[in-house]
Amino acid sequence: MSDRWSTKSVALHWVSTAVIMAMGAGGFVMSDLAPDSSLRLLLSRSHTLFGFTLMALTVLRLVTRWRGPSPDPLPLPPLHRRGVDLVHKLIYVVVFALGASGVITAARSTWPEYIRGAIARAPELEHVASREVHEALVFALVALIALHVGGVIVQELRGGGALRRMLPRSGASGAGTDSPREAR
Repeated sequence: MSDRWSTKSVALHWVSTAVIMAMGAGGFVMSDLAPDSSLRLLLSRSHTLFGFTLMALTVLRLVTRWRGPSPDPLPLPPLHRRGVDLVHKLIYVVVFALGASGVITAARSTWPEYIRGAIARAPELEHVASREVHEALVFALVALIALHVGGVIVQELRGGGALRRMLPRSGASGAGTDSPREAR
């Protein structure tokens, strides 16, 4: 066992984080642009491409996590550990549900034609049920990410070393940086 996630797990985590942030920002911006805006078309195409990319990254993350080594568990009370595990599982569930609701929304609208440029205006999706679900899932993911980040901050304040386990290695500077709790 190790006190860190593998380099591959760390890279997949942070690339996924960047994709989620880009998709969220792009999604909110594109929905406020004019339906015939060229920027909206660009953001819509990017959102679709990044959505498929995020699904592939998430599958790869799960496979890497199941097949690769995991770090030693952090010293947490049992109830806290169950909460951490639940938040992680819910993040994966919501990410996959977002992908599914995005595909269903595209299939139930003229989104594919719009993305290909066959129609000039973005389709009206406000009354498509799967699009409403998609939007609700975005807010659920934001809440789960806030819980996740908040949990990491709490662990760091308690000297638990949660963040160090997921930060990229930085050469020799990582040596000898055990937290006070781990040094005991």
